Amino acid sequence: MKMSLHELKEKTSLDFEFDFTSNLTSVPDMVSIKPAKIHLDWSWFQDHLIMTLKLQCQMELACAKTLKPVPYTMNLDTEIIFGDIDDADYPLEDPIHISDIIFGYIVTEKPYTIYHPDAEKTTFEKEKSPHPAFADLDKNYKT
Repeated sequence: MKMSLHELKEKTSLDFEFDFTSNLTSVPDMVSIKPAKIHLDWSWFQDHLIMTLKLQCQMELACAKTLKPVPYTMNLDTEIIFGDIDDADYPLEDPIHISDIIFGYIVTEKPYTIYHPDAEKTTFEKEKSPHPAFADLDKNYKT
């Protein structure tokens, strides 16, 4: 979805749903995503655009251990600044590829690891004790 600067100067907010399913091929741990409910508010300050993004979407992410789908609800509320100032997140270009930017926020804000309830609770193997002949040596070199 593209938004022209002309459109942004005529309105100050927008509510819509967007389906990011076609973007899932680039993110291996996202199994599925339902259409996201998006609300955008924006205002102009000098030569830059300040946009507030509110997003809610349901998705399934792959369990970090079992790869089983785990349902996850994302609620995102963030501010995006477009322009040539130091605090800007993106340059102010015409048109703005808003769907790509929003999907970038979805990917970066989702949990990096998520676990299915069936996943085992243990993460690592139990620490092996050293051979008795080396037990005292091990004590001397642990810091």
